[in-house]
Amino acid sequence: MFDHVHDLVRMAFPGHDLLRCPQVGVTDRIWIELGKRGECMCCRGIVDVGAKKTQAESDVHPVEGEANDEPAATNMVRRFLVELLNRHMDCELSPYGTLTGVRPVKIVHRLLDRGWEDTAILDHLFRKYLVKLDKARLLLEVARANRPFLPVRIEAPRLLSVYIGIPFCSSRCHYCSFPGNRVRDYEVDVSPYISALLVEMEMMAEAITENGWGIQSVYLGGGTPTILSQSHLEMIFKVLHDRFISGCTSEITVEAGRPDSVTKQGLNRLREMGVNRICINPQTMEDETLKLIGRQHDSRMVVEAAEWARQAGIEILNMDLILGLPGENLRNFQNTARRVMELEPDNITLHTLASKRGSQMFMTQKPGRVQSGGGEEAPGLVWLDSIFRAHDYRPYYLYRQKYMQANLENTGYERGGRPCIYNIQMIEERQTIIGMGGGAGSKFVRPGDWSLTSFHNPQNPQRYVGAVHQLISRKVDKLRALN
Repeated sequence: MFDHVHDLVRMAFPGHDLLRCPQVGVTDRIWIELGKRGECMCCRGIVDVGAKKTQAESDVHPVEGEANDEPAATNMVRRFLVELLNRHMDCELSPYGTLTGVRPVKIVHRLLDRGWEDTAILDHLFRKYLVKLDKARLLLEVARANRPFLPVRIEAPRLLSVYIGIPFCSSRCHYCSFPGNRVRDYEVDVSPYISALLVEMEMMAEAITENGWGIQSVYLGGGTPTILSQSHLEMIFKVLHDRFISGCTSEITVEAGRPDSVTKQGLNRLREMGVNRICINPQTMEDETLKLIGRQHDSRMVVEAAEWARQAGIEILNMDLILGLPGENLRNFQNTARRVMELEPDNITLHTLASKRGSQMFMTQKPGRVQSGGGEEAPGLVWLDSIFRAHDYRPYYLYRQKYMQANLENTGYERGGRPCIYNIQMIEERQTIIGMGGGAGSKFVRPGDWSLTSFHNPQNPQRYVGAVHQLISRKVDKLRALN
């Protein structure tokens, strides 16, 4: 039972150690029991944490479509526990009910695959998972928006996407838990890594071609790819154009997440190398917050970088924002949104701050809570969604993370019918994605039933360099197994 409810308890008590069995000296406890009362299942539970004790007992029933089996019993217990925790905490812990996974939209796609109508899907999300109506509608809207871009079971030509990981930054943001691969000596830190990456790219390209795959999208992420030297970027793009990119490649994205890492000349060269989508990520347009979270740019540099990208002729501009940064409130969110909207990005990705273990922010915050904008994240999200929609932006992909402010979500918005194809394929997991470089993840998807196998390269650049040939061999085997 512990494994089935651990994530829900962690949602209510994020700063506590959770123990499976009672321990000497531990007074806080949560007790759940599932039994039978006549022909009905019955849940009993107690939350005895702090100075408050909450207990409940309730008959529980499977919802329509649930068999009377162990998974159904697990779902019933989870529903019971969420309602018990809500009572104990005197608040709604999550508008997503019992859903704690990264990809809730996948549930909607499975139901759409089975021919379910919209009203039945909304009812199912509430009855089975306790998802609130506004979030259920959002999940359905996102699924409807990205569904036309998902592969069908028989794809001709067969398409996959490619991710190139550049796990280096000039500094580390305080909210980031990514391994601190800060570049101190470029020749020592980066050059051996690029050599190993080029080897992996060449050998994976050979396997992709041999197996008859085409590349739909290419994504250079990180880290910060734009801290690479011009010569290293050109080496990467030469291999991409020689071995990966073809007439079926519709999207080439580069993350220039830090506005201080780009120049006008560099953006012009990226466009010449075929980049048609760029990510320039302010996170916030409040200069004081940018200093507080360890960013090395200000709002003026965001504006300048966005203007350079437009002047370079890069077709699609994405900008990432983070809701719930330390000290920010609704007024700050509104200021950021208005200033970003003036730059007219084609895509906006709205992240809700997640408290990530290993980040400086997590290490310095008080146990059990995230330092944030005073509980204004939920109304801020509603306001931002309304202003984006008023400017013709629509949500097209969505995912969640552990320990997010107010247990909300990250949502990508687009306008003009220009969503990020890679984001859709990566989140909905219906296309094989080959990840190359440190920390890059690969997903090998079988179209017959959309089952997948994941494989991750080591995040540490030195470990990646030392293991690159073994990594290539294992991924080539997985790719061949799809045929």
